[in-house]
Amino acid sequence: MSSPTLPAQSSPAGAIALAVAGCIPYGLLIVSLVYGPPGGDPSQYGPEDRLDQSLAQLYAILFGVLLWIVIGILLRSAVRTGVPRWAAIATGILFPISAIAAFVAGAASFDLPGGWSILVPALLPPLIALWTIWLRSPRLRPLVTVKRASIAGLATVVIVCAATIPLNILDRLQMPARAAADARKNEAIAAQLAAERARRERAQRGKFVSLTPESPFADYLDYLNANLPEPEHEKAVAQARRSATRQEAAVTLLQEEKAPLFEMRELWRLDVAATPELCSALNGALIKRANWDELNQLVGTYLEDQLPNMKFFTAAGCKLDPALDAAAARVQKIIVPMSKADPARERWNAFIAAVSALRQAH
Repeated sequence: MSSPTLPAQSSPAGAIALAVAGCIPYGLLIVSLVYGPPGGDPSQYGPEDRLDQSLAQLYAILFGVLLWIVIGILLRSAVRTGVPRWAAIATGILFPISAIAAFVAGAASFDLPGGWSILVPALLPPLIALWTIWLRSPRLRPLVTVKRASIAGLATVVIVCAATIPLNILDRLQMPARAAADARKNEAIAAQLAAERARRERAQRGKFVSLTPESPFADYLDYLNANLPEPEHEKAVAQARRSATRQEAAVTLLQEEKAPLFEMRELWRLDVAATPELCSALNGALIKRANWDELNQLVGTYLEDQLPNMKFFTAAGCKLDPALDAAAARVQKIIVPMSKADPARERWNAFIAAVSALRQAH
């Protein structure tokens, strides 16, 4: 029996174009399957990991549906070019089976990350696309009979679909070893980070020990802002009070375009004088911070950190009224969108009240 003839008007161009378009959902599907699972032992996932996994699975399903729609169109157009009746029937049966196999294997890729199940959804689309393009190509069809090509193509699809079960079993058997390997890798990374952190802390403490009254004031700020236990922090404050350059350096730092206000939030504790130069520099730095181009909540937190400085220097005679007004106005923007029942509203109202009290004192 001769092979079905290819209609003269058939062309592979449409199939190729559709296959190329299908590369987009195919690529996104594979990315979701590879990078969607958090990795490691799924039984150890926390709430955030499970949420990330669920979102990735949702995307994988969406891309898979789009991809199999493209595959369905390709198969329908290819079968219409002329294939044996049994091949047409087999194609109709294998189309939903291939979709189910890809879905099951994709789900296994999330439940058993790093395994072999991903091969099923990775291999099925290109295999089916190649067979359909071959059927639509007048130059390729004469190379082998449609019957043989259909047997080879459909048998390969059957084998890949059938591989879903053994690959799943293999992944389950290998999962404990993969989880243990991931755990060892994570432990090694954690140990390396801890060692690096300890090295930096040793170097930092060595630098702090070498501080003298003539050391740059910025070095004392590094000491003050290090993550230190309370007794050592108080020692850092005491040492910073002995800095011979703290008065002049504080003025210079506050006059910078982006003054290190957060690092200087304990300036009031460093035994500096409220000179006109320092008062002017602090006033300007606070105004700049109040007008900072950042989220209102973030700016409010930075200004809140400066409340002890505001209280100390206004009590010492600094005229900070412009800065106080700017701070109150910026924090007021945080309150505007809040409901009256918002618990944070009380916090920001208290800040505005404290700033206003300082403003009214002068």
